[in-house]
Amino acid sequence: MKAAIYARYSTDMQNPASIEDQIRTCEENVMAAGGTTVQVYTDAAISGGSIKTRPGLQALIADAGLGLFDTVVAESLDRVSRDQEDIAGIYKRLQYADIKLTTLAEGDVSELHIGLKGTMNALFLKDLAQKTRRGLRGRVEQGLSGGGNSYGYSVVRRMLADGTAATGERVIEPAEANVVQRIFAEYIAGRSARKIAAGLNGDHIPSPRGGEWNASTIHGSRQRRNGILNNEMYVGRLVWNRQRFVKDPDTGKRQSRLNPPEDWITTEVPDLRIIDDETWQKAQALKSRYASHAGNKRQTKKRLLTGLVKCGCCGGNMTIARKDRYYCAARREKGTCEAAFGIAAAEVENRVLDGLRDILVGNDTLVDEFTSELKAELARLSKRSTSDQAALQKDLAEVERGITRCVDFIMSGDGAPVSVRERLTTLEDRKSTLQAQIARNPVSPVVRFHPNYADLYRKKVGELAGLLSDEATRDDAMTAIRSLVDRIEVRAGTKRGETEVTLVGTLAGILALGTKTNAAPEGGGTFLLVAGVGFEPTTFRL
Repeated sequence: MKAAIYARYSTDMQNPASIEDQIRTCEENVMAAGGTTVQVYTDAAISGGSIKTRPGLQALIADAGLGLFDTVVAESLDRVSRDQEDIAGIYKRLQYADIKLTTLAEGDVSELHIGLKGTMNALFLKDLAQKTRRGLRGRVEQGLSGGGNSYGYSVVRRMLADGTAATGERVIEPAEANVVQRIFAEYIAGRSARKIAAGLNGDHIPSPRGGEWNASTIHGSRQRRNGILNNEMYVGRLVWNRQRFVKDPDTGKRQSRLNPPEDWITTEVPDLRIIDDETWQKAQALKSRYASHAGNKRQTKKRLLTGLVKCGCCGGNMTIARKDRYYCAARREKGTCEAAFGIAAAEVENRVLDGLRDILVGNDTLVDEFTSELKAELARLSKRSTSDQAALQKDLAEVERGITRCVDFIMSGDGAPVSVRERLTTLEDRKSTLQAQIARNPVSPVVRFHPNYADLYRKKVGELAGLLSDEATRDDAMTAIRSLVDRIEVRAGTKRGETEVTLVGTLAGILALGTKTNAAPEGGGTFLLVAGVGFEPTTFRL
């Protein structure tokens, strides 16, 4: 017996030595059976609810078809998986590879174990989740932490008189509480969340996650009640069970779902108040007013270069704001970039399109390259069409010979066996099918490459901007252009209107054909787009 051992423990709170214990016990079992352990697969601190998040088990399944082992040994079936669908799939794959699954708890695993134990393990997970939530609810109703923590507080642990530890108690963190009060004060004074975030970053105050502040950390989501300005803990109300998590069956990843408000659990915790009611109410009124204004904003259509424009100063994304202009998102959201000025979306697009048109149309070398490739492609298509027709004609000739033989056999005697008549019917049907295929796919005439194709090429490239403005062709034209662009870098100058636009991507490599260089370097290239001039080749990245 050549055995592979699989071991797993569920969470960070369990002892990592559990895996070593499982492996040792399984190895002893393999040795007692006269076998050899050839491979060990492990998953540490990973739930048994989904195979898709367990690299160790995935590796075992991938190796199952390589003949490395003939038996898989685990401590128990729930170590392999507690998910009914997954355990059935694992068992099926091992059976297909002629690999036996055995556990120390169940012995040799059969379909009966898969059905019964799989159901029991799934019910165990469901029951465990319900008991955990029930326990958390009890803690929340006592004013204790139900998991996680909010900015402005610390979770403390203290020893009781009977020697047991009290856990889940929160206390206000003075330094962070001052930041919370500052955020509320600045917000009701009229500062936007973006400006507040920029100020905090400018003062080098760490965000709740230890990094930089951004606007979303402050204003959050009104529906989910997250973000500093929506956190009711700051007015002494602990709200729990706002959302639940479900696993995506395709990815195994958790997805959050908002619970109905009537299922939320609210507990008063006045000792944890940081913000007074008046300040809270003013902040919520402002948020409601801004939300109603935001709801009236029109939805703008997707721009040609949306998602491709990057800030040349910090490397972050540039997004559309204020009359269709691109601005650095890091500056707007965090205030951490020095790029003060934006650039009109239309200007960026025009530079790209004008430069593209000038290079593609204005260079004979590139036109010759296009015509040569088109000629080769047309010749290839014509050759393939001729080859397909020849094969169909050959099949048709063979079928017609078979029909002739059947007819001759029938005509030579007093009658014909049923098998001959059936064969004749089959051949007649095949003949009709082949004739229909030949009629649908006639041999393409030889395409003569007329010199006007070069003029047609220039004409079509010159109409590129028009294709983008036509709703019937806009999507296809945008897709074609975007597929060739890796990114557009915009570097703002010291004065408004001073912007340098650089294109990076496959398109830059294509445009190299239109320069005096011999060929585009592997990996694409970089081109400077100057207003009114077009593309000027600069350096290439390899």
